Amino acid sequence: MDLESLRNAIAVTGEQIYMNTGASGPSPSPVLTRIRDALELQSASGPASKEGNALNRRATDEAQAAAAGLLNADPDEIILTHGTTEGVHVVLHGYPWQPGDELLTCSLEHSAVATPASVLEQRRGVSVKRVEVAPDASAGEIIESIASGLSARTRMVALSHVEYTCGLRLPIGPIAHLAHEAGALLLVDGAQTGGAISLDVRELDVDFYSISGQKWLLGPQGTGALFVRREQWRALEPMFTTHALADRRAQNPDFPVTPRPLQRYRISSQSPALLAGLTEAINLACSIGIGAIEAHSLALARRLKKLAGSIPGVSLTGPMDDDVSSGLVSLAIEGRRPQEVVQELWDRSRIAIRAVNNPPAVRFSLASFNTEAEVDSVAGALAAL
Repeated sequence: MDLESLRNAIAVTGEQIYMNTGASGPSPSPVLTRIRDALELQSASGPASKEGNALNRRATDEAQAAAAGLLNADPDEIILTHGTTEGVHVVLHGYPWQPGDELLTCSLEHSAVATPASVLEQRRGVSVKRVEVAPDASAGEIIESIASGLSARTRMVALSHVEYTCGLRLPIGPIAHLAHEAGALLLVDGAQTGGAISLDVRELDVDFYSISGQKWLLGPQGTGALFVRREQWRALEPMFTTHALADRRAQNPDFPVTPRPLQRYRISSQSPALLAGLTEAINLACSIGIGAIEAHSLALARRLKKLAGSIPGVSLTGPMDDDVSSGLVSLAIEGRRPQEVVQELWDRSRIAIRAVNNPPAVRFSLASFNTEAEVDSVAGALAAL
């Protein structure tokens, strides 16, 4: 499949200019077909029959393998989740924190990281350092900010690969080096990267990396994956344990050391149909080429930044340099509240975007199925405001 075929397979592209993939992406028809077929097969087989159970195992195995391929991980280093936030919580709440331990994060973080960090402060006496990172910071400035926050008591660094409010792309590889030199682990929130940019967890040298299925991958909601580096399998304890897990542990005290030790971190079962949809979404993205998708999104982002930057009263609130940019572009319109702009662009031109804070702006997601013509239309609509 190529980018044009993908666009033609997404129904919403004929009805509106959809630029809110950073919140949730529209699934193309092959993903919807795969979900429907799996649901029908599950119903015909009996969801909890021998055949139904085999279908569930097969869907799980295929989704794990697909996610592993996307991240350049081994399938047994992948936990299937219901989204990025779940994966982040598995790590942050599973780590054996002691009072006075430090968690390092930054000022731009999504609530997926910021909220559990605050909970760890309140409940477990963890000291959370939130270093300041400017929305338009350079790579060097980002690295300097992170380095300034590390100390001998830092146990973990938790950051988004791409910051959701402004599209700032953090240099994760150098940050991983800094964290490991300080004796800390690195957790990355990849909500805005899975399916959007080329990812290699080996090259990035991360310990934990969490992604969503429903955003840039254009898969179903309620899907995602968490990478846990093999060397860190014993670094966490599960937040929840199911009856089935407790029964197996009672029968075999060594149960966690199995061919699938990470299964103990799964919070609940998942729909095999949605997992089948996730697998199809990953396979589609990989067939196009994540590198091609990334280049397309960055080209559209550059175009929007250039066009919008020439409109009086419009200012960019995120990065300009390519090495720290992404497919997210955030703009502020002088004298207009972000939510007001979101509503007007929808009412006037059926342009779907979202408002963000920190800093206040409207955010455009330039995804694989968006086009130059759509970017030009958005620039015209902004000028009309």
